[in-house]
Amino acid sequence: MRVQDPRQAKGLLHKVCVIGVFAAAAFAAGGAAAKFHGLAIGAYPPGSRVAIPASEFNDYLKSEVPLVIGPGVRNARVEMDAGNVARGYVDIDFLKVRQSHGEKPNWLMAQLLSGERPVVMTVRVTSGGGKCRVDVRSVSISGVVAEGRTLDFLIEHFVLPTFPDVKIGKNFELGYNVDRLEIRPGVVTVVLRGR
Repeated sequence: MRVQDPRQAKGLLHKVCVIGVFAAAAFAAGGAAAKFHGLAIGAYPPGSRVAIPASEFNDYLKSEVPLVIGPGVRNARVEMDAGNVARGYVDIDFLKVRQSHGEKPNWLMAQLLSGERPVVMTVRVTSGGGKCRVDVRSVSISGVVAEGRTLDFLIEHFVLPTFPDVKIGKNFELGYNVDRLEIRPGVVTVVLRGR
């Protein structure tokens, strides 16, 4: 199955997995991809609750994140926790990612950014009434945790310039008649608005 408008897939992926940072590609058949496709085309009746288990979501991420972000990203997966908290894991070569988005870092920056690093991002998702907000709680790069002002600096100087459409710490429309996202251990549930 394929989504007709890749921009729609980009928006839903941003909102659901928050590693934020995604432009759309065609969906593969089955699992979470089939559910996202169904949401995009309005196949679910109003008031539906579409559960996406972590295993399906992670299968989807493995195929889509490298297509959306580009070279330099591997092994993306998400763990869903209680209280609408999600933790994303990914191996990133920041130099390859920046270069794939047309940036040409100077020699010193190239040396600092080069090489694959394990990244862990913890976010809290707040949603309701068709709107969503993603707040990044912490990011760990190679075991070094960034929070507070350091995290704000990384978001402002790396994430937003590379992925300007990402909404972090700001409300955005969910679209697709989605009322809210419910994140619980092992599952994210997409709740559609009622009639």
